[in-house]
Amino acid sequence: MIDRFKRFLIFCSAADSTLLAQCPKSEQIKYQGIGATILFTAILAAVSGGYALFTVFGTYPMSIVLGLFWGIIIFNLDRFIISSVKKSRSFTSEILQVIPRVMLAIFLAVVISKPLELRIFQQEIDEYLHYTGMEKIAELDSVYLVKTQIEFNRIDGLKAETAALFELREQHYEEYKCECEGTCGTGQKGIGSECLRKERKYLKTDGEYKELKARNDSLIAGLLTNVSLLNTERNSYKQELEQNFAAGLMARLNALGELPFIPSLFIMLLLFGIETAPILVKLLSPYGPYDNLLKVCEYEFELQEIEAVNDLNQQLNTRLTIASGLEKQRVVKELEEHQASLKLVNEAHRELIREQLKAWMNEEKQKLTNPTDTRV
Repeated sequence: MIDRFKRFLIFCSAADSTLLAQCPKSEQIKYQGIGATILFTAILAAVSGGYALFTVFGTYPMSIVLGLFWGIIIFNLDRFIISSVKKSRSFTSEILQVIPRVMLAIFLAVVISKPLELRIFQQEIDEYLHYTGMEKIAELDSVYLVKTQIEFNRIDGLKAETAALFELREQHYEEYKCECEGTCGTGQKGIGSECLRKERKYLKTDGEYKELKARNDSLIAGLLTNVSLLNTERNSYKQELEQNFAAGLMARLNALGELPFIPSLFIMLLLFGIETAPILVKLLSPYGPYDNLLKVCEYEFELQEIEAVNDLNQQLNTRLTIASGLEKQRVVKELEEHQASLKLVNEAHRELIREQLKAWMNEEKQKLTNPTDTRV
């Protein structure tokens, strides 16, 4: 069981187990440590990604499956990073190899750290989201408070108007009563002209008061209905706001951004150290037996490739040489055949010329022997 786990750690380190078996035990332990770092980083990434996805989907099966998938992706990337870093005797060459891998490790550390920060600072984030919700509810209450206050101000104005007319009516009643009792005004007790005048004045004010009170009471009832409707509307909006209050991944990330930066920085640096640990271990470790065997193996493979290419080139040259010889023979044969044809043509041409000369000589002889011939 232990040997299987060690072989699995070597697999995680992206090392060749066949070559590593030929190395000292210290070399095997080194790569087992690198593999363990890669494995734990992948597990951390799976947990982190699973929690982040749980805040999005809210279901355990989906979060677990996608979290494991994310952990496998990080595991594969880390193995690729480690396998692409080749040890050499030049430290500058190794640094140039490591720079892009470190940049990728920084990116992975940031991606992995955010969900972990959300989980670690969950209470602080929930508190911030709670206060954010309370602020939104307070803003809603303040808006409706202004609206209801306007209605109450109108009610107070109508009540004040009614109360003012009520005070005036009471004043007129007291003047009418004391005038008729003879305790004020003219001082004459009984129903006189002044008593009747003040009575009419009081009755007029009393009628105006009753009319105004009936009208204002009706308006106040309408305004109180408006206040009740505003309160109902406010409660409905408040309930809807509480139900639809944003508490998802984006809202939590925004809340995380409002928290102090130093704790988040420490967590990010911790994950950056974990993510870059395999690279740093491989970079800082001395040039060991495994690196030497790997270099020899790669060099032998390169020589085999060069030899295979040379064999192919040799075969190609041989084929070209054979083809060239065959082509040369074909050209020579064609030239010989052409020369024979030309020779036959030349002989036929000379024979034709001889025949023409012989025919011409016979014709000239006839002309000499037969001078009366009319032929030209």
